[in-house]
Amino acid sequence: MSNRNDMNCVLFAELLGDTKVADKLGSAEAQRALDRARNRIMRAVDGNHGRALLDRAHRVIAAFKRADDAVQSAAEMQEKVRRLPPVSGINLELKIGLHCGELRLGEEPAGEAVELASRLAGAASPGQTLLTGELALHLTDGVRALATAVPGRGLHYGEVEVPLYELGDGDIVSPAANGPMSEGGPSPTRSRLVLRHRGIAHIVTESRPILLMGREEGNDIVVLDRRASRHHARIEWRGGRFYIVDQSSNGTFVAPEDEAEIMLKREECALPANGRVGCGFSCDEDTQGELVTFEVREA
Repeated sequence: MSNRNDMNCVLFAELLGDTKVADKLGSAEAQRALDRARNRIMRAVDGNHGRALLDRAHRVIAAFKRADDAVQSAAEMQEKVRRLPPVSGINLELKIGLHCGELRLGEEPAGEAVELASRLAGAASPGQTLLTGELALHLTDGVRALATAVPGRGLHYGEVEVPLYELGDGDIVSPAANGPMSEGGPSPTRSRLVLRHRGIAHIVTESRPILLMGREEGNDIVVLDRRASRHHARIEWRGGRFYIVDQSSNGTFVAPEDEAEIMLKREECALPANGRVGCGFSCDEDTQGELVTFEVREA
């Protein structure tokens, strides 16, 4: 098994339903549908500090330095693909395997981490994420609580039987960053976050815990300002609170009502009860109507 000082967490994802879509729609229209799914998969890799090692047809392999990031990425992929509308009645689904261990890079990635992650993806059911006990050991307490042992089911690797865990449908709970306002925000409760952009309302709740903002089409909120990054920031529901996570080049500006504005640069913070967000620009400089407003409401 892997050495903790040389850990490579590998995610192996298989997209199901692509052949049925191609048979029903023809190659061009099917390719557009599959590209939408793959774009969401790759955003989940990029947004969680991952590195794509292989992106081919219905298969994606990615590497992460932290086990928590690999699990967060898998959870986001499953959520985003699950939310895609059916294509001519066909649902696209993901099977994901996760393991940390030896990784060899070449024309195609190889090694223990890739082999075991691949076998787990093959053994998973549609919509399921399986991970090894080795990877589970590297998870922080909040994330490890979401991984449930699969009783009576292991995977033989050489002479070793590898214990399996399943990632549940709960939400990833990780410690807030030490950035400004990380201890702020409304008290944990069953609430919802209402964001408004160009007159359209977007909702984040426990059942819909992730929202993406950025300049590229395919984000939940598309910000048409050159200062915004393609994948600028994301909103997350965690443990009853809402967090904004900056992933941009120019920073994310958060202006709570009646309080001073702050700028996040590769940081996160808990959102207060209401305020404004600028993607790459100050909330006081918006001249194109691209400002996002938000309000936390009791459910």
